[in-house]
Amino acid sequence: MSDQYPPDEFDEIAQRGGPVGVHRAPRPWWAKVLAPLIVFLIAGAAAYFIATYLWNGEVDTPEDPTPTVTESVESTLTPSPTTSPSVTPSVTPSPIETAVPVNYAAKVAVLNGSGVSGLAAKQQKILETAGFTSVTADNLGGTKPAANVVIYTAAALETTAAEVAKQLGIDNIALDVAQTGSDVEVHLVTDPS
Repeated sequence: MSDQYPPDEFDEIAQRGGPVGVHRAPRPWWAKVLAPLIVFLIAGAAAYFIATYLWNGEVDTPEDPTPTVTESVESTLTPSPTTSPSVTPSVTPSPIETAVPVNYAAKVAVLNGSGVSGLAAKQQKILETAGFTSVTADNLGGTKPAANVVIYTAAALETTAAEVAKQLGIDNIALDVAQTGSDVEVHLVTDPS
């Protein structure tokens, strides 16, 4: 047998100096990173669009979320073995019965910071006509509020302050510290009438 074989295409490849056998040429670094990067970007974009779609989807909510409250008043008639029947109603006190009444004897100070002469005295007469018995008029010193306000010094005086505000036509009432030591103070920066 002869050791010489005729040259074929594989011999030509070997003479060119390329890889021999099953070896391949090394891939560049960017080719190794490109495939995972593309998969990551596509998966991230898909997740973003799905989350956006679900987030912006309409949610069925009731038009009026106000709860409905029904009240019932019950009274029971309980006959007793005696000759006179007794009636035992089930009574729930109403908010009007539990509200603190207006204290017409509370110390009320009307303080004028409007620059209108005699405004505090005019408002004092309105309150005295309404039934308040301890009303004084004076000038407002210190920081002036942005609008007319009735200030009360304790939570129990809220209804009294609301009545004072109502009589004078003032919309603002506030729980705060009084400047004059009165229970309720009226700070006037304009004529409320």
